[in-house]
Order: sequence, then structure tokens, then C-alpha cells
Amino acid sequence: MGSSEKQTISAQIPVGLAVAVEDLTNEFYSSKRWHRQVLAGLADVDEGRVVSHVDMLDFIASLKTEQTEIR
Repeated sequence: MGSSEKQTISAQIPVGLAVAVEDLTNEFYSSKRWHRQVLAGLADVDEGRVVSHVDMLDFIASLKTEQTEIR
């Protein structure tokens, strides 16, 4: 069976093993999602879609000012 082929099986296994397999599956899919997000971010940088450090500092300062005014 090739690596891209899939087959679903059904079996009774100990709960601990089932939890471990589920955790491993979640970690695998989280890693793939994280990798796709990193690649998308790098593509944004390549296209020049970035925010300057100074603009970020100004934005953070504005949030702090808004928070102070709310109190």
C-alpha cells in the first residue's frame, strides 16, 4: 500500500492505546496546519505584505491607551 493510500479499520484496543493514537493523530494534523500557516506567512512576506515594527509599536500603544480610558 502506497503512503497516500488509506484504509479504515475497526478494532477493539485498550483505551490507553486509543487515546495515544488519537493524540498522535491530533499532533500530526496540528503540525501540518502549522506548516501550511508558516508557508502562507512566508508567501505574504515575499509579496511585501508586512507591517513595520514602528507601526506595531504604535498599534500596541493605542491599545494600552484605550484600555486606560475604559477603566
